Amino acid sequence: MRVPYELYLALRYLRFHRGRKFLSVITLISLAGVTVGSAAMVIALAMMAGAVEDMLSRIYSGSAHLTVVSLETSGAFEGADRLMAELELVEGVQAVAPVLYSPALITFDDASSQGFAELRGIDPARHPRVILGQPAEGTPYAGLAEPTESGRAGIVLGSELARKIGARTGDKVRVLVPRVTLAPWTAAPRMRVFEVVGTYSSEHFQEDQIRAYVDLEQARGLLRQADGTSWVELRADDLRRLDALKERIGDTISASWRIVDLVEQNAALLKALNTEKLVLFLAIGLIVVVAALNIVSTLILMVHDKVRDIGALTAMGARPSGIAAVFVLQGLVIGLLGAVGGLTLGGAVSWCMHHYRVLKLDPEVYYLHFVPFVTKPLDLAVVGAGVILVSLLATLYPAITAGKLDPLDAIRYE
Repeated sequence: MRVPYELYLALRYLRFHRGRKFLSVITLISLAGVTVGSAAMVIALAMMAGAVEDMLSRIYSGSAHLTVVSLETSGAFEGADRLMAELELVEGVQAVAPVLYSPALITFDDASSQGFAELRGIDPARHPRVILGQPAEGTPYAGLAEPTESGRAGIVLGSELARKIGARTGDKVRVLVPRVTLAPWTAAPRMRVFEVVGTYSSEHFQEDQIRAYVDLEQARGLLRQADGTSWVELRADDLRRLDALKERIGDTISASWRIVDLVEQNAALLKALNTEKLVLFLAIGLIVVVAALNIVSTLILMVHDKVRDIGALTAMGARPSGIAAVFVLQGLVIGLLGAVGGLTLGGAVSWCMHHYRVLKLDPEVYYLHFVPFVTKPLDLAVVGAGVILVSLLATLYPAITAGKLDPLDAIRYE
């Protein structure tokens, strides 16, 4: 196979020459700069992609896929049974469950501790099917359906909330809600004592820190709302078809309801993470730009060093485009080798950082136990293409300068 002379000369000029150690060292520095810049971008994108995927997995594992809320009432509404009956008939809906929500203060007298909680009244038989996709048996919610041995109603606490107030299974906690009961002498906050029948631990640290569940009827009695429901949660058969399912539900129920999916509920957080990913990509990309400047300086020095060769080639009939192609190919080879090396190095480092959980975090400050790294093929392709493009642009000025060099001036100069 015949190799074009442009490629042959480009590869020959890149070889290490004893008589031109300075140029060889500059070339190696340019190659190292492109490699390090590419690896840095791959690691940065893997870190942000890992954060986004981890967040999505936690959202999917601990939340309902769709939530239906009333647009006519700001608080609880009535008639949830009729709404759920309509939703269960929609194709693609796997399970539905009602929720009655109220902020609450949970106190544990034995430990003299207290904590804020999001109190949710749920149907113990329906809720696990919506959140976990499984029956209530084997879940902590099963204990809410029946009274405890002490005769108290049961409550399920998030693992971090239970640890915070020092309560364990079998302990009795006091739940206060922002409602008042009129007494003969004064108004007293509405409260009830529950027995802890279990704790749950999800993949979402923030939810484990504030969630508390009681039976729906117990919550309605505590809040004095006989048929109240804050919203209805749904589980879809296929997460990939949420948009289509939302349209079918919208066509089935009246316009007085709003349908929100779990991604829309966390849109602000996901948008912030994606913005950080873009900013970090642009910031780390400056390393590649600096490496490209090294390529420019390397090729300019190479052009001045090869003046005699350029003059000889031009005198032998080589076209200016061919001379320019030699240096363009030289810069592209540097960019290609740097991109391949950087992608390989960045991918390997990202895998090791994720597999061995190198960067540990405090979950009480961050919602993660460690920094995850996820390398995506699209990110690798974008980094590789960007590095090669920057390397190509860096070759244009030296290549054009070499192509315009007059052969007589080059020979006379020598």
